Amino acid sequence: MIAHRTLNGRFGAAVEDVSLTDLYDTQFRLAARRLWYSSGGLLAIRGSELVELSAQSLMDWAGVFGVVDQERLSAREFCTISGYPIIGLGNVKNTAGELMAMFADFPALHSEADVQYDPVSERPVWHTDSTFKQRPPVGSVFHCKTAPSIGGDTLFADTRGAFAALDEDTRKHLCTLEAVCSLAHHDKKINLYSPQYPVLSAEQRAKNPPHRVPVVLEHRVTGQHALYGMNSSTCAVVPKGTPVTDEQMDIYDLEGREDSSVSLLRKVLPHATSPEFTVRWRWQPGDVLVWDNRCTFHAATGFDNTNERREMWRLTLAQ
Repeated sequence: MIAHRTLNGRFGAAVEDVSLTDLYDTQFRLAARRLWYSSGGLLAIRGSELVELSAQSLMDWAGVFGVVDQERLSAREFCTISGYPIIGLGNVKNTAGELMAMFADFPALHSEADVQYDPVSERPVWHTDSTFKQRPPVGSVFHCKTAPSIGGDTLFADTRGAFAALDEDTRKHLCTLEAVCSLAHHDKKINLYSPQYPVLSAEQRAKNPPHRVPVVLEHRVTGQHALYGMNSSTCAVVPKGTPVTDEQMDIYDLEGREDSSVSLLRKVLPHATSPEFTVRWRWQPGDVLVWDNRCTFHAATGFDNTNERREMWRLTLAQ
């Protein structure tokens, strides 16, 4: 076991003073992978040398935890990093003033209480990554290149712990449900409150049909059950196998409106994002976080994007 600090009870672990050499050490890699699983699928590494981490080194480190997804998502081609399957996130611009990264404007946190999901404001936007894909990714990797002096934190929630803490009747009911997820719906919904966020063309939408995922997922490695499928792409929640019409999908995708059935998930989110199950990560340049998409939620938070810069690199793990 490598030296680390726990972030919240049994959830999350951080390893400090990591060097670039450590990332290629076989024993360090094996210990990091074990720690990732034993800490509920959230592992952070930090070290002064990691500021210099290259795209290839980030790819190599991500391979410790799974197979890197090589697929380029629609409407995101403009912000890939150096030809790698890495997406740039933040408010980075070129000399012409054009955004060179995916950027959405989220509310900043004003207190620790803002971490917990508020069903009235529907913030923070807690979610599971890319449930709209035919094969949703098993994990994601974030690397911080530039961090604002205040804000821009990322929030994480332990969805296996949150599921286990629900009463038995609620657990049984959630296990009977599926979330209908759509990339077009996801992008339009974000575009409604952050207009610079791109939406899919008709051709892109045809190539990215909706997908269905279980609301409760059994982890294929640990065997544990966890809440799953809560995402900005989630446009409806239905009993397993229930059809959704093309007309309904047109409304969800083109208008960004979600079905009232999604309110069920929003009732669960305040519980799943309560202090008992959450971690707030304050980024420093060089930080690398890897999280298991099968047993965590996460959420972005805002910062002063007029006067501060934030640049993150993200890649996903296909399996």
